[in-house]
Amino acid sequence: MNKLPKFLIGCSIFALMPAVAGAAGTYYTGNYQSPQQRYSNQSYAAQRGGTYTQNGVTYNRVPQGGYNNASYASTRPGTAARTSNAPQQKAQPTTARNASSGGNGFTVGGGISHEAAMWKFEMKDSGSVLRYDDVSWNVLDLHGAYAFDVGSMKLKVDAGFKYGMQAGESSMTDDDITNGGYFVTQWVETDSDGNITNVIGDQMGHALSIGTSDGGKMYGFNVGFGLVDAFSLGKVKFTPSVGYRYMKYELETKKNYGLAVDTSYCVQVKDLITGVQSDEIQCDPIVIFVDDAGNQSVIWGPNESGKYPIPSGSASYETAGTYAYYQPGTSHSYEVEWSGPYIAMDMEYDINQNNMVSGRVELGFPGYTATGDQPYRFDWAHPKSVEDKAGMFSAMHLGLGANWTTALTDMLSLSLGVTYDYYTVSDADATTYLNENYYMTTFNNYLNGGEINGVYWGPGYASEEELIANNQVAANIDQLRKECPGWQCKSNGEIESFYKALGVRLGLVAKF
Repeated sequence: MNKLPKFLIGCSIFALMPAVAGAAGTYYTGNYQSPQQRYSNQSYAAQRGGTYTQNGVTYNRVPQGGYNNASYASTRPGTAARTSNAPQQKAQPTTARNASSGGNGFTVGGGISHEAAMWKFEMKDSGSVLRYDDVSWNVLDLHGAYAFDVGSMKLKVDAGFKYGMQAGESSMTDDDITNGGYFVTQWVETDSDGNITNVIGDQMGHALSIGTSDGGKMYGFNVGFGLVDAFSLGKVKFTPSVGYRYMKYELETKKNYGLAVDTSYCVQVKDLITGVQSDEIQCDPIVIFVDDAGNQSVIWGPNESGKYPIPSGSASYETAGTYAYYQPGTSHSYEVEWSGPYIAMDMEYDINQNNMVSGRVELGFPGYTATGDQPYRFDWAHPKSVEDKAGMFSAMHLGLGANWTTALTDMLSLSLGVTYDYYTVSDADATTYLNENYYMTTFNNYLNGGEINGVYWGPGYASEEELIANNQVAANIDQLRKECPGWQCKSNGEIESFYKALGVRLGLVAKF
């Protein structure tokens, strides 16, 4: 997987504006008297409140209009006076937490992210591994939440949606070599009556191809229900929740280059000079010889002289599954779904009035479905060639997130964070949909014999029973249709699969 670049995050510091204080007035207290108002100093002071002295005694005055809380408090010993001239504090701005998640009402937001991902699945018995190693997604996400009080509790309902497009090209590897390859057929010797007298060995197929993937898409949504700030540890507030999450991605491969080799005889390599036995294994590619009657034979290793004797009566030969190939069109197409319930814990910590950090841990129990089409496989059905399934609670999803949020205004906040997702499933069931027409046409061509479309199919047989008894290919086809009813081959617990993605996200959050 490509490594993500390192980001140097610069944090803006938002300074609080100073509060505006009211200034007390200054009045002239000399002997001048206004001709319009002939109040004495005492009567004027009585109207204004405060204190005055008469006959050597100091009195507290109450302004005309009666007692109020401020003037009444001023007459009580030990109680600070609260007057209308006290400095007024300016309302504080909304915090980043309130703009993102705190308080009742609606919260909406959206963001863009870049994710580096990998998907791999492995077939246990079939010996096949397919992987997309360096998938990149550009993702747009939208989310909303509504918080409300229920008695002494605060509950929250939230939902989200995301849509992603594959960024650039990535590589796909279809590996049928690492796990030993796949079984093709078994070669046996028979007597004149068609009875098996000796098992020669298994013909194994091995293939490796590398292709280019682009144009993929990703979809996802989730709904959840949480208990806001259910508890706290120090300044960290915790919100547990439960919900349902759905995630789907589509990947396609083109320009696929590959090599295939069917092998027969395998030997352990030995140094001819020193005689030391190596742990390296080498296998010869298989060569099939056909006589005029259509009988097939194979060379299974050298004879005593180290030579590979050609069977007598051979009219032609073929290299079976040994060849190189190039597939310019779509060679692989997959749709993968992970969906099911989850439990989650969100954590929030207020750094200061305008900034907070948050985190999320989510554990999901989804089901798994992967549907694939490989158009160049003539022996498989289309458009659905394979399907792998595991029921809900059979797979696991671990989701992690960390986020920094800073308030831009009383309603709007900026967020920057990272995300990590890991989906995995073991023992999913596999179904391969075979092309009935391909297999039965081959079977009937051997049955009828003769030349068809430039290919000679042998002398033909009087019945299917005779064909099956004397033709190994026809016998394999007959066995296949019995083991795969409806031409659907099922294998339980065959698939192991995982998907992982690491992303960097930038978004906005608004509170209403």
